[in-house]
Amino acid sequence: MDERIETFLTEVLSLEGQNSNVVREGVRGCLREWEGLFRDAEPDGVRKDEAVRRCHKLCRQGVVEEIERQSGPTAEHLKLVLSVIDLWTQIPAR
Repeated sequence: MDERIETFLTEVLSLEGQNSNVVREGVRGCLREWEGLFRDAEPDGVRKDEAVRRCHKLCRQGVVEEIERQSGPTAEHLKLVLSVIDLWTQIPAR
């Protein structure tokens, strides 16, 4: 797994136990941060949007894989994270 995605997972897992509004805001903040990192790492200006889509795909894939490894409250937390990612990727450019 991409090291950046492992770090993303660590960040969203650190939100476990918070109320759902805090989790949603935290996940959105992480997504904004990681979108910027992926965008900035892409040297070709034309492909920066593609880099953001790759970020979304990798973050989502990492969460899905982690859900499969977890159970109980952690799996439920990650399902909330996944729903935030899915909603976030449906919103036009911010």
